[in-house]
Amino acid sequence: MATHARSAAEHNDFMAFDQMSEQDDPSEASTLTFLTFRIGTQVFAVDVHFVREILAAGALSKLPNTPHDVLGMIDLRGQAIAIIDLAGKLGAEPDGEDDDRVIVFEFSVDGRTTSLGAIADEVLRVDEVLLEAIEPVPETLSGWRCEEASGMIRSEECIAILLRIDHILCRGVRQGPMEFEYAN
Repeated sequence: MATHARSAAEHNDFMAFDQMSEQDDPSEASTLTFLTFRIGTQVFAVDVHFVREILAAGALSKLPNTPHDVLGMIDLRGQAIAIIDLAGKLGAEPDGEDDDRVIVFEFSVDGRTTSLGAIADEVLRVDEVLLEAIEPVPETLSGWRCEEASGMIRSEECIAILLRIDHILCRGVRQGPMEFEYAN
């Protein structure tokens, strides 16, 4: 699975992850597969099982009276996909370049499948990561806990924050960047 996706990512081809997930080897229980992408200078990772496909970003159609974090929608082969402001939810600054990608995520919500898109400045790669290589989010000694991140993944190039993308995009509308909980 990762070889096909890694090859596609290296060539900036469109990737259809729904076909790739069928090739997962159940014997690889000690690894997880993540898509890594960049928004501004920050690198994030998400479980590929939530990724439907990756598209070149195009014009968005605005939707009337939507919350501030809904940027618009795209038409994907006859299906309307809402594009969510993931950068805003994460407190990240997009680089403003014209070569963005739309990552289309797919979730099961209330017994039905829902697709949502988010804009990334760059899709980096797909990696298989050993479970023991996932590091915890650092402590700050201030009581801060980030419910939207489940850990960090180190590579030679960077540290990627492992996002709970289903938690971030399916929890309803929130105002501003990620909400963090403070432990008492």
